[in-house]
Amino acid sequence: MKKLIETLITDLNHVFVKGNSDKVEQARVFILLAIPAALVVYTMGQFPVY
Repeated sequence: MKKLIETLITDLNHVFVKGNSDKVEQARVFILLAIPAALVVYTMGQFPVY
């Protein structure tokens, strides 16, 4: 579990701070951010309409 957390922190650092990341790191960060965003949209019942 500690290794997983260290990997995610390193990926976030490479993607957002350094800007030097590979495709695997970008995919991990995307999944890490997309799942909570999708949960928020689905709990509201529909996609926000403006």
